[in-house]
Amino acid sequence: MTNFSTMTAAIDRMTAEDIDDGLITCAAIQVICSDKTVYKQNHGFADADKTVPLSDRHLFRMASMTKPVTAVCVMMQAERGKLSLDDPASRYLPQLGGMQVAEVDREGNLTGTHPAPYDFTVRDLLTHSSGLGSGAWFGKFCRNPGFADGDTLGSKIDDWAHSYLEFDPSSAFSYSGLVGFDVLAHLVEITSGMTYAEFAKKNLFDPLGMTDTCFVPTEDQWGRMVQMHATVEKGKTAPVDMGRFVFGSCPITYHSGGAGLVSCLADYTRFAEMLLRDGECGGVRILSPDTVQQMRTRQLRPMVPGTDATYSWGLSMRVVLADNGSQRPLRTGSYGWSGAYGTHFWCDPVRNLCAVYLSNMTTAGGSGALTARHIEKAVMENLGDLT
Repeated sequence: MTNFSTMTAAIDRMTAEDIDDGLITCAAIQVICSDKTVYKQNHGFADADKTVPLSDRHLFRMASMTKPVTAVCVMMQAERGKLSLDDPASRYLPQLGGMQVAEVDREGNLTGTHPAPYDFTVRDLLTHSSGLGSGAWFGKFCRNPGFADGDTLGSKIDDWAHSYLEFDPSSAFSYSGLVGFDVLAHLVEITSGMTYAEFAKKNLFDPLGMTDTCFVPTEDQWGRMVQMHATVEKGKTAPVDMGRFVFGSCPITYHSGGAGLVSCLADYTRFAEMLLRDGECGGVRILSPDTVQQMRTRQLRPMVPGTDATYSWGLSMRVVLADNGSQRPLRTGSYGWSGAYGTHFWCDPVRNLCAVYLSNMTTAGGSGALTARHIEKAVMENLGDLT
C-alpha cells in the first residue's frame, strides 16, 4: 500500500514556498486517490489583513474552471435529446449563422474577411475550435465587447454575432476565454426554458450536494469570499478590490458559462470526483459513462494548429496525450483545466486520482500558472508505487 506521507510533505512544502514567494496568499487543496481523500488542507489567510485563517467555509472565484461545469450541463441536454453536438449553433441562435472570418496581418490589423465555410457547431464551441471570441484582436473588432448593468447571456448574443471569427470553424484550436462558453450556457437556457444559473443548480449543484456553488452569491456567501490579491514583487502581495463582481466586469445578471462560477473546495471536489467516476458521485448519477468518456477523449484531429503531440482537447478540458510533454508531470490520459485567478484541477483515471487546488490571485497566470505546475509536481512525483 502506498504511503502518502511523502506526498503530504511535498504539498505542504510547496505551498509554504509559494506563500513566501508571494505567488499566493492562501490555497485550499484536496487530493483523492482510490476513492479516499489522501490530502486535504487549507493554507494561509482569507482576508487582506491576514487575521482570518482560510477554512472550509471560504469561497473562491473559479473563473475558467466554470467551463467544465458548463460542458456538463450541455452534455446533460445532449443526453436528453435537447441538442446535438453536431448541431450548428445557428440552429438555436440564427444571429450566429453566416459569420465572416477575419483576415489580419502580423500587427493584428484587419485586412479583409471571407465567409466561414460552414456555421460552427456545439462541438466546435466545446473544443475552442469555433473561432468565436478568440484571438488577441477580438475586442477590437467586436461591436460591443464590454458589459452594461443588467446584461444577460441572451442580451449579448447580437454583440458576439457582430464580430469576426478568428479562423474557419474546426480548422484550428484557439482558446475562447469567455464568449464561446457563454454561448453554450445560453444554449442550455434556450433548450431548457430556465436561466443557466437555475438549470445548473437544479440539475447539477443540488443533486451533488454542491451547496456553496453558484453564479449569484447571497450576502452570506459574499461575506465568505476569499480576498483577491496580486503579486507586487517576489515575496510581496497586495489586495485587489473586486467589488461585487465574480469575474472581470461581468454584471451579476450575466451568468457566464465561461467564468462566472463561485465555489469551494468541498463542492468542486465532488464535481471532479463525478468526472473521475464516470459521471457518478455519492450514489448520484449526473452523466452516463459513455458521455464522460467522450468529454475526456481528444475531439480535435491530430496536430490541429494550436495543439501538439502531447496534448489536445476533449469537451471543455485539456487532455494529456503523452507523458513528459507540455503537461508534465501529468500522465497520459489525465484531463482537467484551470482558472485565470489560480484555480486548477485534474483527473487521472489510470491512477484513480483527482486533485483540486484553489487560490485567488489576479496575477496567477491561468493554465500557465507556476502554482498549477507546482501542485502537479508535488502530487504526481510523490505517489510512490502508484506511478
